[in-house]
Amino acid sequence: MINVRAVVGVMGITFLTGCGDVCNSNADLEKITESLSEQQCTDTNKNMVETLNVDEEGFRIVDMGLSVKWASCNLGASKSEQFGNYYAWGELNKKANYTANNSATYSYSLSELKSMKVLDSKNVLLPSKDVASVRLGRDWRMPTREEADELIRKCKWEWGLKNGVKGYKVTGPNGGFIFLPANGYFFGSQIYDTDETGNYWTSTGYDNGNFSYALDFSKSRPKIASSGRSGGRCIRPVYVK
Repeated sequence: MINVRAVVGVMGITFLTGCGDVCNSNADLEKITESLSEQQCTDTNKNMVETLNVDEEGFRIVDMGLSVKWASCNLGASKSEQFGNYYAWGELNKKANYTANNSATYSYSLSELKSMKVLDSKNVLLPSKDVASVRLGRDWRMPTREEADELIRKCKWEWGLKNGVKGYKVTGPNGGFIFLPANGYFFGSQIYDTDETGNYWTSTGYDNGNFSYALDFSKSRPKIASSGRSGGRCIRPVYVK
């Protein structure tokens, strides 16, 4: 049973404090079944009203006091609540249809992807196959599994609304924050679970040829999960200069 308390803010921004004890497993047609790491959000700062500063809009670099800096928006978006573009893992262009048959990386082992010059020795996408690096330049890239896990472990996650869009405000150790919208995911030509789940690729491959690591969340909790490579998911880039 979900136990959530709503707090209504101003300027159309509302944050919900409180955590549930049931996690949406996001078990869809791709069989996204294996949760590899979880961090339950904490029930802190009850009855808190959060208002995001409109001067901090636009695509920019956010220092959250972590090992890398994070983008304020998804790739392809200009506001933090916008979903932006969806990509299959290891691909550089958005598509109208996301299937195993048209995936560039689905069913290949990590060793095969290395020989194909898709992955480096650490099982991370090479810059030429990292859509954030290709689109934004060499100082930007997709987050690794470890960097996404750090975002979960070291930050405060608050479920709520920004301009009517559900998602998480994620606040780092130094007070810097980003907003991650609940963008859902593409399977085939349809989008699923918008406003219910957030689904973001990392650049790290998983040792099953059909999956790679992703940062997934529902309003209960964020987690690192293995997700089907053929599905369309959003990218939240990191800045490493």
